[in-house]
Amino acid sequence: MAAVLFLVIIGLLIVAQLRGVSFNIRAVSALIIGVVFGILIKTTGFDYHSDTLTQLLKLFSNTYINLLKMLIIPLVFTAIVHAIVNLRHHEGSYLTKMVAKVIIILLLLTGISAVIGGFVGKWMHIGINREFIGTLTMPADKDHSIVSTILGMLPSNPVSAMVNNNVIAVVIFAAFLGVAALRLHKQEKTAAEPFIQIIHSTFFVAKKLASMIIALTPYGVFALMSTMTIQHGLSTLLQMLNFIEAMYIAMFIVIIMHTVLITLTGTNPITYYKHVWRALLVAFSTRSSFGTLPVTMDALANRLKVSEGVANFAPSIGATLGMNACAGVYPAMLVIMTLAIIGQPITWQIILLVGAINMIASLGVSGIPGTAFVAAGVTFATLGLPFNIIALVQGVDPILDMGRTATNINGVMTTAVIVDKTTKL
Repeated sequence: MAAVLFLVIIGLLIVAQLRGVSFNIRAVSALIIGVVFGILIKTTGFDYHSDTLTQLLKLFSNTYINLLKMLIIPLVFTAIVHAIVNLRHHEGSYLTKMVAKVIIILLLLTGISAVIGGFVGKWMHIGINREFIGTLTMPADKDHSIVSTILGMLPSNPVSAMVNNNVIAVVIFAAFLGVAALRLHKQEKTAAEPFIQIIHSTFFVAKKLASMIIALTPYGVFALMSTMTIQHGLSTLLQMLNFIEAMYIAMFIVIIMHTVLITLTGTNPITYYKHVWRALLVAFSTRSSFGTLPVTMDALANRLKVSEGVANFAPSIGATLGMNACAGVYPAMLVIMTLAIIGQPITWQIILLVGAINMIASLGVSGIPGTAFVAAGVTFATLGLPFNIIALVQGVDPILDMGRTATNINGVMTTAVIVDKTTKL
């Protein structure tokens, strides 16, 4: 019966689309209905272990996420090359300024977010009176230097980077290719034009494909939120309520910081959130910065009217670098909790140090669900803290990851707006 009810709701969403109900209403309704449906199944035990329902949820949610991921490489590659070659009629210094500003602002926002997370964690006394059952395992001594991190980003094999979804390597390769095409165009225009036209056409085909997949968002959101609620009920949430509260309070403060910054650039915050809420919704439900890339680019380029170069570059690089919540708030909060558990003092100097470490560590964070643990691992290794204490929050990580991803994406879009407003062609 639960599977039948699931299909009925999917059918109602299809009818709503055919009758012209706005995308916004359908997407928000899908989010709410998914949570209610999940709670109903979880609390009543109504076909809770139904294999048919499980398969349907997996089909709709995984299909939506996989389609979004399918877009990542072709869209990022063509978008970066297209944005660079489109600068052929402008001063070359714009590209250097834009890239430098995006990277610096992403890193600074991550460092500040980590400091916010540290102070909120200390203020809310997370980890106090908690005990860790088991042996504390110290992290292995690995090379986390800036040089090794940068070398790890360079694409020794561009095809392999695309196959492995190494987005930052693809971005770097696309940037080199775009600059090469730009220089060739200045030296020998006729030789460069065919390549530029192919990139131009491919980019717009990728954008059209993205719009087709984005239209499936209500169905994907409904399945994702249903799965999330069924798998992680209220009991799991209550076990780590203090940590969850602290995380969401810190992330809310970070978003307030974003809002203040975009306001200072002259952007109306109401207009801003009116245009970007779709990207935030997809980020919240998919828990994937990579998967949200097409929607983020669409929000920046087509709704906020951010310049093409910034709208394409900032989300692409921001899916791997400078993630405000995954590489900022979250590792800092875990450090505060760990220090409290092992009885170490928590000073403002330590919080600032964690902010600096996280800012550099964010250079290698990958934008797929669950990899905030990678960022936390780098921070813990640098500080010599017992890594396995992180396991305490694994049960509620999906609940945290929804807010983390939305905060990451908002940080990326805030960066794009700042860079666009302060860097003109």
